Amino acid sequence: MADYKKDFLDMVEEQIAYKPLRGVLGRELEEHILDRMEEYEAGGASREEAEKQAVKDMGDPMVVGTELNAVHRLQKAPALMVMTFLLLFGGFAGSAYMRWSPEQFSNGFLYYIPGLLVLAFMTWKGYTLVVRCFKWLPWLAGGLFLAGELLCGQKAVFLWQLNYLRYFGVLLFAPFLILLAYRLRRQGSKAILLIFALCGVCIFVPGFGGGYSRDLSACVVLTAGVAGALLMMARRDIFAENILGRRGYYGIIFGGLAVMGCLLTFTDSRQQIFRQFVNPDDHIQSTWDDTYNSALIRRLLSRTPLVGGIDLTPRELMDYGTGAWYFEKRDPRQIGFNAVCDTEKKQQEFDAAVARAREEGVLPRYIHFDESNVTLWDILPQHYHNNYRIALLILLFGWLAGAMALAAVVGFYLLLFACIRKIRGRLAFSLSCCCGICLAMEGILYILGNFGYQYASFTNLPMIAEGRMSIVVHMAMLGLIFSAYRYDRVVEEPAVNRATLG
Repeated sequence: MADYKKDFLDMVEEQIAYKPLRGVLGRELEEHILDRMEEYEAGGASREEAEKQAVKDMGDPMVVGTELNAVHRLQKAPALMVMTFLLLFGGFAGSAYMRWSPEQFSNGFLYYIPGLLVLAFMTWKGYTLVVRCFKWLPWLAGGLFLAGELLCGQKAVFLWQLNYLRYFGVLLFAPFLILLAYRLRRQGSKAILLIFALCGVCIFVPGFGGGYSRDLSACVVLTAGVAGALLMMARRDIFAENILGRRGYYGIIFGGLAVMGCLLTFTDSRQQIFRQFVNPDDHIQSTWDDTYNSALIRRLLSRTPLVGGIDLTPRELMDYGTGAWYFEKRDPRQIGFNAVCDTEKKQQEFDAAVARAREEGVLPRYIHFDESNVTLWDILPQHYHNNYRIALLILLFGWLAGAMALAAVVGFYLLLFACIRKIRGRLAFSLSCCCGICLAMEGILYILGNFGYQYASFTNLPMIAEGRMSIVVHMAMLGLIFSAYRYDRVVEEPAVNRATLG
């Protein structure tokens, strides 16, 4: 006896490219066939005749399977992928080239290798893992975040490096907060207020150790990512309806954003950091200040032509290297000391000058070059190997090269958000918005710093400024966006547990 139903379902499932979805769609079609069979049997048809007629009513299995595959297919974004790998290659080449710099000798560019592996894994499995672990993932993230805060507060010497990881803990907390917001979306405004409260706690908690300036810039990125994603969720009506409607949610979110802004400036030290960001020239005290680096990079960029690198005489290079260009008329004590001592007399003079400076509370630079061997690399701001990639490109090759690099970065983000906008799944869209805004905000702060307006400690420009561990974190967030876009049509979103949420 012919098995019409099985033959039909097998033919349909063969057309479905995403194999894990074949069984789900097959079961749905089988239920339709069984329902139609019951109708025919109720009309007096035999079971075999009812099955044959029910399958015939479903249509051509090749056509049905092809249409289902078109609706439930894995999505690709080839242009975005190509742009991503071009930027990654540029960042890798720049990091490898800077390997000779004093702070890059330990081959930090090798972090691109695990970064690529993380990108591949997250693109392949990231969103499906989030859906599978949907219920307990936000609580795990909160526990890990609190554990990191407690460990960073310890004074043990072997734990001091954790202060550098706290930046990434704050950064990664953003998508987990949005995951929690989605889980509580039926609570409407209560969910939004809870998310802002948790975000505020993260911003309010004082920094530990010496990494707090860095953590503050991470808090800005966190605030932008969370608030931006909540706005997009409200715009797509992901939260439960309320009396005030969508505008009511907008008001709550902008109010929460204003409160977060107050927390970012509620202490004297935070206000000082903000003033230094807005007007760095009024806060320069020595050549070691970030504000001095801002003034220096603006001065050098202003002298760079449209095409071709900056051209300075040895005398000008020395003035920039010692800080004389800025401090000669303001505070000559801050001008760098010549630390090249080839005779005992010079060494004694140098030691005496250093002692006098320390007694006066001055901390000038030690200069190990003179007009005969000074180069551009000797005068660049601190940490130029990683913090000033865009500015360095302009200084070496001119403003046109820098404009092309910025255009590539902007083009990448336009492609990224174009893909995010196409995501239909509510959870996938929410997480992708948060990760995309966080990556974009890091890029904005980085580029502002490259043009002389640095907020707190430098962020890292995703893919281009590797920042060692940051390349791994950025690839995890980017991979989650790729994965959410890839599986948007084929992975079902988790349902909210109403019994738990009330």
